[in-house]
Amino acid sequence: KINDKGEFEQFKVRRTAASSAWQAEAWEYYDAIGEIKYAFNLVASVVSRIRIYSAVIENAHETPVAVKSSTQIDPRLGAAAERALARLDSAYGGQAGLLKDAALNLSVAGECYLVQMPERPGSGLPESWDIRSVDEVMADARGGFNIIGRREQSSGGQNQNNATNRLSKNAFVGRIWRSHPRYSDEADSSLRGLLDMCAELLLLNRTFRATARSRLNAGALYLPDGLSVAAQGDPDQPYDSDNELNPNFTAEEAEDEFEEQLIDAMTTPIRDEESASAVVPLIIRGPAELGDKIKQFKFERSFDPSLAERSDRVLERILQGLDVPKDVVTGLANVKYSNALQIDEALYKAHIEPMMLLICDALTVVYLRPYLIAQGYSITDVEKIVIWYDPSA
Repeated sequence: KINDKGEFEQFKVRRTAASSAWQAEAWEYYDAIGEIKYAFNLVASVVSRIRIYSAVIENAHETPVAVKSSTQIDPRLGAAAERALARLDSAYGGQAGLLKDAALNLSVAGECYLVQMPERPGSGLPESWDIRSVDEVMADARGGFNIIGRREQSSGGQNQNNATNRLSKNAFVGRIWRSHPRYSDEADSSLRGLLDMCAELLLLNRTFRATARSRLNAGALYLPDGLSVAAQGDPDQPYDSDNELNPNFTAEEAEDEFEEQLIDAMTTPIRDEESASAVVPLIIRGPAELGDKIKQFKFERSFDPSLAERSDRVLERILQGLDVPKDVVTGLANVKYSNALQIDEALYKAHIEPMMLLICDALTVVYLRPYLIAQGYSITDVEKIVIWYDPSA
């Protein structure tokens, strides 16, 4: 209740509590680790294809019946339930987008908000019901709530107090969360228990990146004095790299351009692939005993095979801990066709269906039943109404 000071204070305490700090970290790992993003987006995409409808519980042991097909409720109540569900239209993809956003937020942070943005007369913007993350709903110093769309706004940016982002007093906000088994008011997700593993994986990846970057340098080349290029210029004709006379160029400098010509022979093939330097070696002339003195020094760090093995093991543990079958995330690379069918079925029964049950139950309790009771229908009749799902698509 936006106008309730007690709920406002409870909201502020929940958002600043240490028990909610893990959610921001979970979102960072969702953005940083591609396998996690793919896994949760896969679940969310499947959920978005499921259709929801208003239904009646006629038998607690059977699937609820659509309100159109039920004879146990007042037809007016069924029509009101259908109108209520039809209002759940998100600006981000309709009901399919709403379900996708809900599944994604519940997978990552275990919590989200169903927010109604009322129609704003004169703006041309219709009413919208959207799923917002825990970081998008913020309390302000004036006892109100703001909806932010960019992380820059959460740090006190210029648009934080923009009137278009402030929720009006008659707006609707409903909290949806997957409750923690120990403290039911706290949110929980499979990613919560993997935060340390995700931090370790990113640390290992940074180590590999730093090692790879250290190998980008060409090292050092030791050349003893006394070497020169076979085709030397005339020491009596001083010149520079542009073949122009230079009065400050001594004869000795003109004769000893070995280092410059060596670098030029190495870099010319990079600039011009058709240059003869790409196939013709640079001829160096000097005393025979100096040939063995030429040495190259490399400064790169070597890759540690044990770190690579540890990285693979950490990633495997992360995939095993996510609320998605590991073989689905890895693309069924090491799975036979017959087992792939079982995994596909397990994805729905063990992961998609429980997610839909949670979302449907939340929408029923948070939105549909309060809506119908506010329309004047009795609590006894309304308790028979639920939001249910059709996974046939």
